[in-house]
Amino acid sequence: MNASSRQTGPGTQARRACALSAALALLWAACGCPQKPPAPRAAPSTAPVEVEVCRARLGTVERTVEVFGTLWGDEDVTISAKVPGRVAEIFRDVGDRGMPGEILAQIEKTDYELVVREKELQMRQVLAKLNLEALPPPDFDPARVPTVVRARLQADNAQARLHRGRSLHEQDPPLISDQDFADLQTAAAVALSNYEVELLAARALLAEAQQRKAEMDVAIQQLTDTTVRIPRPARPPTTAPASATSGDDDSYAVAARMVSVGEYVKEGSPLFRLVDDNPLKLRAAVPERYLSAISAGQTVTLKVESYDRRFEGRIARINPQIDPASRTFQIEATVPNPQRLLKPGGFATARVHTHASTGVVLAPRRAVVSFAGTSKVYVARGGRAVEVVVRTGQEAGDEVEILSGLRGDEQLIMSGHSRLAGGAPVKVRDSGR
Repeated sequence: MNASSRQTGPGTQARRACALSAALALLWAACGCPQKPPAPRAAPSTAPVEVEVCRARLGTVERTVEVFGTLWGDEDVTISAKVPGRVAEIFRDVGDRGMPGEILAQIEKTDYELVVREKELQMRQVLAKLNLEALPPPDFDPARVPTVVRARLQADNAQARLHRGRSLHEQDPPLISDQDFADLQTAAAVALSNYEVELLAARALLAEAQQRKAEMDVAIQQLTDTTVRIPRPARPPTTAPASATSGDDDSYAVAARMVSVGEYVKEGSPLFRLVDDNPLKLRAAVPERYLSAISAGQTVTLKVESYDRRFEGRIARINPQIDPASRTFQIEATVPNPQRLLKPGGFATARVHTHASTGVVLAPRRAVVSFAGTSKVYVARGGRAVEVVVRTGQEAGDEVEILSGLRGDEQLIMSGHSRLAGGAPVKVRDSGR
């Protein structure tokens, strides 16, 4: 088989058929034969979006400073034993409440009763030497003591005898000898000296009796201290209103009990920890930049996680020193707590109401759309939605302060934001505002 016959094989015929098909296609196009038109695109919908609108307004905003703090009891005190001894009874436990003066615990008092009796007998022994039944008042004249009265009478008698003897001795001739007159002088001097000694002894015995009385008073006080009682609160002056620091219930709550019956306690051993939880004190740190805006007497509203409500108090104290580490200063607000809903030690979020700003642009919170740190609103204008970028400020209930972007009379779109874009047609449904 020659070379020309090999070139006319089946593969060669297939290539020729493909080339012929391509040439026919080019010829068809050159002749202007129409091609199949592409499918038309769907036209965008032009139906308006039905939206609800509400007008922005000019109003007043209460300026506040947000702080975070901890609640503390008005008084948080640890009751310690004033005298040593064994605990005989416990009358209060954790969670109990008690009024000032009520008994918390009783320490055995037998030993202290014996000491009181001993001191009383020692005092009576001294009084007996003075021939007195009871301790006289501090202005008592010791010359009224019977022994001193006796010595004074003896001295007066000796002086009278000396006076009569002098008259007899001075006569001419003397009616008594010189020796007898000298004896009268000596007797008078001895009697006067004896009076002075008795007077000094009486004063010393009166002082000793007063010392014994003081020792007995100390023993009585120690006996009294065996009964551990709830103290009476002494509230310092405050700028808070009277309603926050006064009330019919000044009770304490027992926050901890550190002793048991039968335990021997020493002087100063802690027994109970008490908390006065009405009112409470909110202590919070405020950034330094708000120093000029914070002052005593301002209202504070606070919220805790336990209740879906707000509580109100007033700033009572401001720390004059700024913490150089945190650049904050401490404030203390007094918060009335008559129902004991708030608990000492709790965390609270608070707002300090500093002042009110008027003529502020306010927009409903529903009208503001925030995404990626940018806030915007849609304004209904001429039947279309106009997108406006705004800068928001403080929230005021269901409204938001608009710092820039609005004048305060625009119709703001409050619904359908997901279907809106700038320039989209809208159909307004008035919300009634």
